[in-house]
Amino acid sequence: MTRKSMGEDQDKELSWEEAVVRYLEDHPDFFDNHPDSLARLTLVHEVGGKAVSLIERQLQVLREQGISLQRQLRELVSIARENDVLGNRLHRYALVTLDSHSLDDVLSNTYELLRQEFKLDAVRILVLGDAAGRGEFVGAEDKKLQAVLRQFSAGKPICGGKFDDSMVRYLFGDHAADTRSSALIPLGAKDPQGVLCLGSRDPHRFHPGMATTYLVKLGELLTHGFMRHLR
Repeated sequence: MTRKSMGEDQDKELSWEEAVVRYLEDHPDFFDNHPDSLARLTLVHEVGGKAVSLIERQLQVLREQGISLQRQLRELVSIARENDVLGNRLHRYALVTLDSHSLDDVLSNTYELLRQEFKLDAVRILVLGDAAGRGEFVGAEDKKLQAVLRQFSAGKPICGGKFDDSMVRYLFGDHAADTRSSALIPLGAKDPQGVLCLGSRDPHRFHPGMATTYLVKLGELLTHGFMRHLR
């Protein structure tokens, strides 16, 4: 047989396969009308190479799809529950910030609520400016804070960033040694004037691929809380 005739036979075989597939798709009741044909069909099992009936193979595929869908559903439910918890915590923080009567209240309430409600091991706020000598405010010439602020892009938090030991000590102070993962949230979207530093002993708590929607909202609430008492 010539190479040309072999190619023609192969094309013919493929076209017959396509025709059979299309026919079965157009006639889903074919095996209902021909149960004997269904009983005679066998497929090679993916594991072990044992021949199984088409019905058994279909059951296996459906079972695997069901397991996959159940796993996806559990993941979605877990994410929904986590979002619900985070949403409630953020709501409570918003109420506390609104009830704060001074800048000191904003700072103390932020530190307390974030550590307790958000289960954080380290929280620190650093802002460029002067506010009666408060430790959270540093001079405009502070080069380390300026270097941090330059890293923010479009107001997005930095999660799981790698910093040298001196920078970690600067950001987290006495809690630097216990900080295994961190999130830095800009205070101000277009031209941030400060940063909210969140630290955790859990090395997987904050990572570059995590969603930052709630972190952005947290930064916005704190920024507005500051601005209310700095005007």
